[in-house]
Amino acid sequence: FDEAKEHFHLLMKSTSRDNGSACPSVLCQEFLRGKEYVIDHVSRDGIHKTMMVWVYDKRPANGAAFVYFGCVPIDSQSPEAKLLIPYTRAVLDALGLKNGPSHAEV
Repeated sequence: FDEAKEHFHLLMKSTSRDNGSACPSVLCQEFLRGKEYVIDHVSRDGIHKTMMVWVYDKRPANGAAFVYFGCVPIDSQSPEAKLLIPYTRAVLDALGLKNGPSHAEV
């Protein structure tokens, strides 16, 4: 926890953004082990169309626990996609997102 707290303060004081401005906020996420999926949609008038479902190719490398090597497409009829697509659409609805592109990571 102390390491995370120190890094939080470092980021909040940082001016390393491309335009030299300060970092106004930091988002912290809990680390979960397992596969990480990407579900891309485009929406119009609340109708969500799935563009692609991917799984990240993450492997240990260079002393790190995982490094992103790329994305592998997932068949839209696979068991994973049949769970992820309706879940993501429900999230879009819950957030009230009716128009535009979206990129979800689950």
